Amino acid sequence: MNLRIVFYFILTIQFILFEFSIGQPNSGNTILSCINPPAGFHRVEIRKNSFAEWLRNLQLKPPESPVVDFRGKIFKSKDDTTVAAVIDWEIKGRRFDQCMDILVRFYAEYLWDKEELEKLNLPLPGKQSLKWTDWEKGFRPKFKGINFDLVKSEKYNSSKKNYNKFLNLVFAESHTQQFYYAYSVIEKQNVQVGDFIVKRGVKGHAVMIVDLAIDPEGNLVALIGQGDTPACEFYLLNYKKDDPWIPLDFSKEIIPLPINKKMTWDGLRRFE
Repeated sequence: MNLRIVFYFILTIQFILFEFSIGQPNSGNTILSCINPPAGFHRVEIRKNSFAEWLRNLQLKPPESPVVDFRGKIFKSKDDTTVAAVIDWEIKGRRFDQCMDILVRFYAEYLWDKEELEKLNLPLPGKQSLKWTDWEKGFRPKFKGINFDLVKSEKYNSSKKNYNKFLNLVFAESHTQQFYYAYSVIEKQNVQVGDFIVKRGVKGHAVMIVDLAIDPEGNLVALIGQGDTPACEFYLLNYKKDDPWIPLDFSKEIIPLPINKKMTWDGLRRFE
């Protein structure tokens, strides 16, 4: 083959690859790759293909990015010292994706990615729950006060669009408190990556443990993040300026977060 032809062929391939790479997400900009544990600590072991692994590989926005709400308005400025990092997750237009909602959204997206949708069974008022497998078959809740009956009113639909409709219905009807009461209490000594903490009360709240690290003495530190109200991007909290690793002291009931709402260990819960 003519060497000139070979040269131009290689050049063309390189150009195509370069063009394709423009605008593609950098797979290295993740929690795992960008946020190292403190000196003397190492990340706890997690199961491969688990929700914990999925969380560790969430993409981060560039450093010093502000936290933006669902309307595109700045919720936390780039100078806010309580913000350690912002997750690169589309929130625009999703007014229902508030503090607990966005945690459910993460878990639901993980199940979608892993094709384990039969596990998605979410609480609604009246101590009832709604399964995705019923929703995709066309069953819809017909509410009678806070209770409901399932009525077949739609055709089978397993699309992602219908999946999002299912989630939005749960977000609209359910509240943070349902997740406090519907899930089993997790003992704080058994805390895992992917667990969430719910604040009980009228002004409820929820945060999620997205990573854990341990030292040789068994001391634990955690990366903890949250969404908020109004719905905004999920962001990791700083323990103190430029230090996102929050020490977990089980002798104290209150977790030392830089937020006004007191989060306590009695609210520790788990999706699975």
